[in-house]
Amino acid sequence: MTVEIENHPHLHLFDRSFMWQYLVIGTFPPNSRVREEKDLFVDYFYGNKGFFWRILHDIYQPLGFNFLGSDKEERLRQIRMWQEKFRVGISDTVHSCSRKQIKSPDDADLRIVKYNLELKDYLLNEGRSVRKIIFTSSSGKNSAYANFKLIMGEDIMKINDKLVTGLPSPSGSANINFFNSDDELTLGLQKDFFAYVSEYHPDALDELAHRWAQKKHRKAQPPELRDSVVVKSAPRGLVKAYKIWKYSQVFPRSTESE
Repeated sequence: MTVEIENHPHLHLFDRSFMWQYLVIGTFPPNSRVREEKDLFVDYFYGNKGFFWRILHDIYQPLGFNFLGSDKEERLRQIRMWQEKFRVGISDTVHSCSRKQIKSPDDADLRIVKYNLELKDYLLNEGRSVRKIIFTSSSGKNSAYANFKLIMGEDIMKINDKLVTGLPSPSGSANINFFNSDDELTLGLQKDFFAYVSEYHPDALDELAHRWAQKKHRKAQPPELRDSVVVKSAPRGLVKAYKIWKYSQVFPRSTESE
């Protein structure tokens, strides 16, 4: 059986000579067959469904950027303009890989052939202007942060104060994780998400408490009866609002020097 090796399609677009002040680091884009078969949001980093760019759109639209235009080329033009204005570079940790399942988008299914070792050389040499190194996946096998630690080795201590690892994944498929806690005190919500809702959307707590009671009731039923217990959907827009709030605390809103 032939193993299909994929090379990263966008790493060559990272300009090492530019004075980036922020660096966003991911893992690897979807398989090339997936990208060819689907109507990509944009042919660029985080380009499959564009969840990352949809979050940033809500942050930067008031500042004159539109990442949601109908034309992919115009979306990319806006993205590159935004990168240059706010000095935000983007790269990934995997140079080439194969997959357990050829069309799987999951980082855990990557079989890494070669890491992007140039990241280490860049950060220890040309990348001294970088103030923040931002990860949109920080836990689990082959997450961007896990890969980055392998790439940097002991030298990670030289840039440890720049690392930002607490952002939620932009992927919509990861949203279920916000509701998978067993903690009674947080109504079954992930702790940070619960704290956000409590402070900024307290009107949603009663509905979430009712939903938590339904989930517990469902779990208490015999397996053959669980499907008959309806669990109400979570209030619309809460997860998106949380992600926008988290990302807005990390990404620059001004081009002024700190």
